[in-house]
Amino acid sequence: MSRQAAAQSAKKDQKAAIAEKNAEKERLAALGMTPALKKLIGTDVLLCTECGATQLGPTTCECKGGKRKPAPDFECVPQLIAAAKARQAEGKAEDMKANANQQAQVAKDREKRKEKNEADKNDLNAEFQGDGIEVLQIVEFPVGKLGMDIEANSVSKVGENPSNAAELGVKTGWVISQVNGTPVPAKKAAIIKEVAACMKLGPVKFGFRVPIIDGYHFCGNCDKFQAAESFNDSQITEKGPGKQMCAGCEEFADMGF
Repeated sequence: MSRQAAAQSAKKDQKAAIAEKNAEKERLAALGMTPALKKLIGTDVLLCTECGATQLGPTTCECKGGKRKPAPDFECVPQLIAAAKARQAEGKAEDMKANANQQAQVAKDREKRKEKNEADKNDLNAEFQGDGIEVLQIVEFPVGKLGMDIEANSVSKVGENPSNAAELGVKTGWVISQVNGTPVPAKKAAIIKEVAACMKLGPVKFGFRVPIIDGYHFCGNCDKFQAAESFNDSQITEKGPGKQMCAGCEEFADMGF
């Protein structure tokens, strides 16, 4: 055979091999085979043509008389695909169950934290302060986001559940006086710096100044809680915690004192 004839013969054989490969792909696709299923099937082998049991499961052969082994020319692909899909479904069901269990545990932990916070409201962590209209409330935050915004040393906003601050019962208007027992200045940057340093070591205990009478608001200038009538409405509605000042302090500020 000449070199040219040999080359033509090789090219013809190559085309035939490609055509055969494409035909096999089309045949498998017609049976429902996909790249993902092919990967799931892997080295799986059909063990019984009667019940469709395969080496990788999930079906176990319990046929009377034993397994019906496939003949050499038996088309095993449909049973292998069915077995792969069944394993895939089982895997998804297990994942969903694990996720549900995890979510249930998270919800349970949150409920425990809420119950603990309710109990803490009436324990010795709440100590009377100053003129008797406020208490020092100790609240322990887990490591992570606080779930609240701070203005000066006041809580200006509490994130919606499931934020840590909301779950722990922290309220807008509470005043941060200490972090892990250390007094902190009425400056947001200093408080955040102290919290960040403490949180590297674990949970952080905040000492909040909390009014025991509803309708009392904190004036940073006076450094105390006062009744709502001591403030102009705009101070409470527009400026809010951390910025508001009582009418007396506002008047002095307007006078340039």
